Amino acid sequence: MSITASQYFSDDAAAITAEAEDRFFAGLKTGNNTFKRTAKDRFKRLDDRCTEMFASANVQLSHVLDIGISSGTTTLALSKRLALAGQTPQIVGTDLSLGAYLLDVFPGLRVLVDEQGLPLQYELLGRAVRAWVRRADYVTGVVILLGLLRALVKARVRRHLRYRERSTRKLWLLSRALRDEPRITVQRNDVFQLSEEFVGRFDFIRAANILNRGYFGDADLRRALGNVVRYLSGPGAWLLVARSEGAKTAGTLFRLSPDGSRLIIMARVGTGSEIESLVLNTPIPSPDGAA
Repeated sequence: MSITASQYFSDDAAAITAEAEDRFFAGLKTGNNTFKRTAKDRFKRLDDRCTEMFASANVQLSHVLDIGISSGTTTLALSKRLALAGQTPQIVGTDLSLGAYLLDVFPGLRVLVDEQGLPLQYELLGRAVRAWVRRADYVTGVVILLGLLRALVKARVRRHLRYRERSTRKLWLLSRALRDEPRITVQRNDVFQLSEEFVGRFDFIRAANILNRGYFGDADLRRALGNVVRYLSGPGAWLLVARSEGAKTAGTLFRLSPDGSRLIIMARVGTGSEIESLVLNTPIPSPDGAA
């Protein structure tokens, strides 16, 4: 059973285990239909393969972008693994859902919402109740409970969004361990919106468990990839696109060609990325901004 937001953000949160933290974030479904699901070393195989490739190419990374970091535990693992390989880049981790608020509705009921007011978790009589609906919920009747909870908190959430009460402390949906890593900064970012400050900046970009068909259709994926390739620093920059299902991880490591005109497959982990063809067919803009 997942712990409640009250427990996770309490002063005694230092006593929460890594496994309990993983379960807490795994129960949060965000506004772009993705989960905050994470586990601190789930991308070890990917990270190891990438560091091997960087070493064989005699590459020294200076700026890294990690897209869709969830709680940030895998970003922390990447930073530590790069450091062990002699790489000490500055890492920017991004996610669409980073801030949250814990609102009291009435005695015995609280709701954790994101910055747009989307319920992420209900706390009913001290127990965590997920805020999203599964197919099985229509059979078991849980959908009725979730509908009732949503109706009960609606007015409270609306009031919060309208007045933005100063007394309501903003919470960060990030692992506490991330705070002690000086080489990592975290920013709220939407992969579907071009961020001018990222253009031409990163030697290595990791998009793990974000750009996949389980979340988005091909049209959306093409739009996101069009932004991502613009963030690469230039010829020789690297892009990893990967996903995991349970204990299995698959991904493809690409590199921008010497003339900067196309992406080349450098390595595969497992069966490779399911959107390999989309990545390879993404137009690469020229330095003057033309595709």
